[in-house]
Amino acid sequence: FKPKKETSTGEIIDAVRGFFEDKNEILWLASAFNGLVSYDKSSNMYKYYSNDPNKKSSISNNFTSALYNDGKYLWVGTFNGLNRFDKKNKIFQRFYVDPIDKTSRLNSVNYNIIELEDQPGYLWYGSNGAGLVKFNKNDFTFTTYTYDPENEKSLNSRANYVRYLVRSKSNPKELWTGTTSGINIFNLEDESFRYYVHNPLDTNSLSHQNVMHIYEDENNYFWISTYGGGLNRFDPKTETFIRFTEKNSDIPNNGVYGILPDATGNFWLSTNNGISKFNPNTLEFRNYTVDDGLQSEEFNGGSLYKSPSGEMYFGGIKGFNSFYPSEIVDNNVKPELVITDLKIFNESLKVGADSPLKKQISSTDEIVLSYWQNDISFNYVGLHYANPSKNHYAFKLENYEDEWRYVNESRTATYTNLDPGEYIFKVKGSNNDGLWNEEGKSLKLIISPPWWKTGWAYLSYILCLGLGIFAVDRFQRARLLSIEKRKAQFALLEAENRRKTEELEEARQLQLSMLPKELPQLPNLDIAVYMKTATEVGGDYYDFHIGLDGTLTVVVGDATGHGMKAGTMVTTTKSLFNVLAPNPNIIDTFHEMTRCLKLMQMDKLSMCMTMLKISGNKVQMSAAGMPPVFIYKSENQIIEEHVMRGMPLGTFSNFPYSLLESELNSGDTILLMTDGFPELFNDKKEMYGYRRARNLFEELATETPEEIITKLKSAGSNWVNDNDPDDDVTFVVIKVK
Repeated sequence: FKPKKETSTGEIIDAVRGFFEDKNEILWLASAFNGLVSYDKSSNMYKYYSNDPNKKSSISNNFTSALYNDGKYLWVGTFNGLNRFDKKNKIFQRFYVDPIDKTSRLNSVNYNIIELEDQPGYLWYGSNGAGLVKFNKNDFTFTTYTYDPENEKSLNSRANYVRYLVRSKSNPKELWTGTTSGINIFNLEDESFRYYVHNPLDTNSLSHQNVMHIYEDENNYFWISTYGGGLNRFDPKTETFIRFTEKNSDIPNNGVYGILPDATGNFWLSTNNGISKFNPNTLEFRNYTVDDGLQSEEFNGGSLYKSPSGEMYFGGIKGFNSFYPSEIVDNNVKPELVITDLKIFNESLKVGADSPLKKQISSTDEIVLSYWQNDISFNYVGLHYANPSKNHYAFKLENYEDEWRYVNESRTATYTNLDPGEYIFKVKGSNNDGLWNEEGKSLKLIISPPWWKTGWAYLSYILCLGLGIFAVDRFQRARLLSIEKRKAQFALLEAENRRKTEELEEARQLQLSMLPKELPQLPNLDIAVYMKTATEVGGDYYDFHIGLDGTLTVVVGDATGHGMKAGTMVTTTKSLFNVLAPNPNIIDTFHEMTRCLKLMQMDKLSMCMTMLKISGNKVQMSAAGMPPVFIYKSENQIIEEHVMRGMPLGTFSNFPYSLLESELNSGDTILLMTDGFPELFNDKKEMYGYRRARNLFEELATETPEEIITKLKSAGSNWVNDNDPDDDVTFVVIKVK
């Protein structure tokens, strides 16, 4: 490929958008930044025709995008207007779709300009804003065909963005256009559009909406290049598309800018990753990159041209490339493969008398290594210098793997922890054009076993095995006696486990029997309770008492310890509560309970407790080592959190417990709970926490007590992923009616 990136005087050629070669073999270039450029190939000289703001006879804009020669004038499409260039007098005449706003995108000209043989005097081109444009060269008038939401047969591109035009050879009344909204086919007779678009649910539809170029081959298949969907072949008979993308073919990139056919039937594609030669019969792609002489990996849309002599031109972001397809031939010289180095534990093996390597590795056919030398790397190279960076390799180690490993340009093969045995390392390679030397190079590798895996070692193992069998027999006899003894011990353990299980169940039933069978029925209060015992019985407890004056006493407790001891503490507390509940003074009640528990000397057990007394619209409360009491105030919709610090009952005599009093109004809701709920742990060992419990109660406080408890239970179950809790969970919810 012949890249053109700078002139003979060192000027940089910028992005090229279009080409035309005249009869004098002067190549005209549409430049993205410098206007119209003429290039004399014989002298490698360039001449620039750029916009001069003070000269109306200069080109209208320096961003040129399309060229067309009608025999008399060279027509130049720009970002701002269509230009007619008189090559003899070097004068430009400008034409605008929107002459009032000459900077409007309606004046843009996209990839190509065509003139239909049976409609001389009219130029057709696509625009970024004016849709499909027809220009009358005689009276200099424009006709635009754009999107009309009221006309289903209008252009379907809402942006009115039309890129490329081509007249159908099989149906000359149709003008095929590539747009940002698929393919739009214009009927020259009735001036209507039909179209093909991308359907994500139909793999036989157009692969992408962004159509860059269209070419109709001799078999009347249409080939459509897209930016984002690769290449498409369209069959007009079945109206289906076949896609060629990076996923299902060797196309180098899904951004395909243009298609040029050569004399042998191949297509040359400019893409966003080089140039590719595509055989439409075999469906094979042959890709070329910067290493082959391309100006850049990236090319430009609409920037392609085939001269009368068959020379192809493709414009890119750093100039352009030109070539004759017949001169782009593959290299038929296969590379010679050489193994250049052998490394053991990443250190090259040296030639020497005490080394396994007796001569250079490149001349060695077989090498013997010790069992510990089993971390091996081979370095290799293909001797072919046309374009070494594109030489590719594959290798395998026979008796270790069955398939070749294709590693592109990598020249190292590494194997670790190889078992003792015989292997053959094989490597093959290809030249820069993909021609493989299948014979390649091979090296026989023998890794000797350690001494304990030799024949003498195995004989000694057999002798030891015989002695071992005798010893095992003696041992087995003794083991059977031991098993019988253990079985007897296991039977005793199982009996003990059954006894403990029964004791735990008795403790659970004792705990449950201490709870009230019915809830108090009061006209001004709605009460709901819930208690779930843990797998190992705990000591949660709740109870109620209604005094002669109508005072409701509520208690929620949590005994320290588990099992029968906790059950005993609950039983004792139940008895004390039945006796002391009528006492209107909560603090005196706590002191009396502590005195009784200490007299009973219950092995350091204690009872945490919260006690409420509700009389009329007043509530008094105190707590001994319990979580805070949450009261929802309906009047101002806030949660009062009452934290009452105090030691558990049965620990310290005459402890100065705090006593709090609050006023209750209709809609107020009280939540009492033990620490089992806020101290639930999830699978990540995260605790639910008191803050989260308060926030949840705040969300639920306006609901009924039963609904509140149901949702508290659900939150706890979700937190522990439906596992059993480690501690009892108890709720008492009281709502003022």
